[in-house]
Amino acid sequence: MHAQRYWIEDGNMRLVPPGSAETAADDRLHFDRGHVRITAGSSGTEIKWNVMSPCIASLFVAKEWLRSCNTPCVLRFYASGWFEEFHEDSARACARIEDTIMRGDRHVSSKIFIQEVEPNGTNLTPLLAESLNNPESVKDFAVECVLEENTGEFLVETVGPRSAVAKIWGTFLHSYPCQSASSYSQTVSEAYTEVLHTQKPRHDHVLAAMRMPNNEVFWVPYRRLVLPGSDGRRKGVTVISEITPVDIRLI
Repeated sequence: MHAQRYWIEDGNMRLVPPGSAETAADDRLHFDRGHVRITAGSSGTEIKWNVMSPCIASLFVAKEWLRSCNTPCVLRFYASGWFEEFHEDSARACARIEDTIMRGDRHVSSKIFIQEVEPNGTNLTPLLAESLNNPESVKDFAVECVLEENTGEFLVETVGPRSAVAKIWGTFLHSYPCQSASSYSQTVSEAYTEVLHTQKPRHDHVLAAMRMPNNEVFWVPYRRLVLPGSDGRRKGVTVISEITPVDIRLI
């Protein structure tokens, strides 16, 4: 079964005819007007909308429709960047839509949120646990940063080919997340100084609005482990990150 697409406009649901020509500009106009888009097929259902648009009536229609949809459910919604959430059953997806309706008037002033979490055997992903126990075995997943003594900035020296950064931006050292002058880099690197000072690993949950290679902004949830390192000449840190749900919820 091919996926079917619907738009809910001002609380009214209509089917988009198969083969209908649609463009990204058309979609943006729909979302800005408060319309909700549903894409449904045998493999699951996607609901997409702009939180800060007049979308409440259409969201209530989508919520009722979801009760009988194919799962899993993917919720994609815009609030200073695109959020993406996966739910295995429709009841959880409906509850999450209700949450966004109640919190939709919140303005997200910051673009990055970091929460330090004490590392233990239960809250580390398998990759991060392996990184903590045997850092040399996960070099391909790591981003190596060195401290520039003259400026106090941390510069990316290598990007592992299997790292979270490489999966989206490649191993190019001047990609968006590697730019030392960006507000993102300056914020995430604040923990690096602490790690060098304490010489202890640090485990963080991070939620950051990040610009993708196609220029769209997505809120990316990830967990990271920051390890102290030195080659005898320069100080630096090793960062292993994994894109995965975190215990940070903005709306």
